[in-house]
Amino acid sequence: MQKLAIQMTGVVKRFKQHEVLKGLNLAVPERSIFAFLGNNGEGKSTAIRLMLGLLHPDQGTIQILGRDIARERKYILQQTGCLVEAPSAYPNLTAREFLRIACTLKALPRSEIDRVLEIVGLTADGRRRIAQFSLGMKQRLALAHALVGSPKLLILDEPGNGLDPVGMQEIRGLIASLPNASNCTVLISSHQLDEVEKIATHVALLKEGRVQFQSEMATLYAQQDGYLTLTVDDAVSAQRVLIETLLDQVFDVTITSAQSLRVDRIPQELAYRVNACLIKADLRLHQSIFEKPTLEQWFHQTTQEVQFTPRRAA
Repeated sequence: MQKLAIQMTGVVKRFKQHEVLKGLNLAVPERSIFAFLGNNGEGKSTAIRLMLGLLHPDQGTIQILGRDIARERKYILQQTGCLVEAPSAYPNLTAREFLRIACTLKALPRSEIDRVLEIVGLTADGRRRIAQFSLGMKQRLALAHALVGSPKLLILDEPGNGLDPVGMQEIRGLIASLPNASNCTVLISSHQLDEVEKIATHVALLKEGRVQFQSEMATLYAQQDGYLTLTVDDAVSAQRVLIETLLDQVFDVTITSAQSLRVDRIPQELAYRVNACLIKADLRLHQSIFEKPTLEQWFHQTTQEVQFTPRRAA
């Protein structure tokens, strides 16, 4: 059985009369990159504070790295690194001076500074003042700070916040390398779902105070129906044929232009039936493209029940 870095069981948290978490169950496997998703106000920040022992649950148990956060918080925090949405750093210090503070607090040798700077690609900039850093470099420095002491768990809250595409690519590649490079588990809370999708191995959706869905990313994709985009000579005729012929199916057939239509909620193994119907009806089919929903589309469909046009992968 796979070991868990985080296990929350039946966790309830109230603020006065408002119950934010309503029996939350969460299981984060070791060495995973775990996407913790949810709209604002659903309780993600509260759950993270509970993981760090900054709040105490009204009910339920929380195990971090196999230990009870209520009894062994000091040990757990020594093994945990955090990067919050707006990391703070002293602009007049150099990167090395800033990291030296963390090493002093954790009673670690100065060699730890070299190690974490190398991981985040800032070795050549260690003696530069932080005020001269770009936002992407500051985010990498904040990640280096979180990596001081080789933590077994990293909790990253919006690690790509405010970054340009180049900076986001750098941070994304860095995070993706961490489970192997640093032998740690990474929990990411972010609204940048297109970026999360590229690196996450597992996902959980928090909604109305409970985890509504949790699985490996590969399992999520396998469970999702897809979208079939068709290019034809006559979209109206094609729509009529599909509706009349496939009465036993629950596909949604929508005209998107005079020569194209989309078939929604279709398993990939049944796409051939749609194509065969059009060909049998002697309608010219120029193109048929099957696509799966992106993580962002799945998230919005699940949380808001909104249908989105599929986006082809780059």
